Parts: sequence; C-alpha cells; structure tokens
Amino acid sequence: MSINNKLETLYKNWQQTHPGHFVSGGVVDESMYESCEVKLLFLLKEVNDVEQLENWSLVQLMHNQIKRMKFYRVWETVGLWSFAMLQGFPSYQSFNFIKEFNITEGLLNIATTNLKKSGGSGESNYDEIRTHAIQNKELWIKEIEIIKPDVVICGGTFTIVQEILEFESTKCGSGAMFGKALDTLFVDFYHPMYRISPKVLYAYFKETMIALGYK
Repeated sequence: MSINNKLETLYKNWQQTHPGHFVSGGVVDESMYESCEVKLLFLLKEVNDVEQLENWSLVQLMHNQIKRMKFYRVWETVGLWSFAMLQGFPSYQSFNFIKEFNITEGLLNIATTNLKKSGGSGESNYDEIRTHAIQNKELWIKEIEIIKPDVVICGGTFTIVQEILEFESTKCGSGAMFGKALDTLFVDFYHPMYRISPKVLYAYFKETMIALGYK
C-alpha cells in the first residue's frame, strides 16, 4: 500500500471518532519522494481557512498550484528550498530563474502536514496549536511514522513537538536547534511565511542544512 493510501486510511479512521473540519497532509509525488536522497517533511502549524466549509487536502492543493503554475507564497518558498537542496544549494539568484519550474520540482519531492488539522486564520495562536497537537498527538505521530522522512522541517512547530516527544535538542553550526525522535531528525526553523527577506531566509536554511551534513 502506498504512503498516501496508508494516510487516507489513517485519516478516515480518525475522522470517525473526531468529527469536524479536517485538512489532510501527505506526499506530493510518491515516486519522486521515494527517490530523494534526503526525504523532507514540512511540519507546519495550520492552514489559513477561516470559513472551514469543507475538508480538503494539502496534496491536492499542491497539484492544483502546479497545474496552474501559480503558487501561494508559503509554497513558493517551500518549493524553492526543496529544489535548492536537490541541486546542492546553489546561490539564490541562480535558481530563481525559471522560478515556476523550480518550485514545481521542489514541491513534487516533499511531504507536508500540519499539527492542527482544522483551519485557522492568518495569525496562528500558539496555545491553540499546542492544545491541538497534544490532543491529537497519536494522529500526527502516526503520520510521521507512515511518511518516514529523513528530516522534518518544523516551521514554527519545533518547541511544541519537542515538548510532546520529549527529545533532547542540540544547537547546530547555524544556531538552529535540532533533535532526534521517531527515527528522524527534527529541525527548528522559521515558518516559510516569516516576515523577512526570502534571500536571507534561504541563506539561513542553506546554512542550517549544510551544518547538519546535508550538502
């Protein structure tokens, strides 16, 4: 059974006992993800969906953006980080040409999910995210076990994850914290929508991943 099929079964079983708005995660392209030398899972907080009218999938959102070749800023950033890692971290300027194609390749190689499965506003509430993560820890822990990433990029979620999984953290050469649990490496990082220059944020991502041995 494929990764996304396993996740679909997990989500269906979970929703039977946990009704309400639900945004599922998963692997964008399983064949490309499986072929990656370093498999990345981006673990974020919640989606911006205040109305919460229907359930939807982050994977389908990725494919919709790729089909239109138009990307939300958060996924443009994630796609470029992933693409850059696949290319051995070139300069920001060099991979920013033909940007839409680079974002597409980057996104096709990742997995993604959120700690909080229901929608929220553009400004996440830390205590609310933490409460959801604690209450639903069995779900997102099982997601990670199914996806089996080599590295989990915690976009503003590291403190919560570390508290729940109770792993020790260490500071790498870039100053970012990291720790090991569930047979994977969790890395503390800014959310892709963090209000800072994309060039500066990429430089920090590059420095962090290289410091952790991913060149």
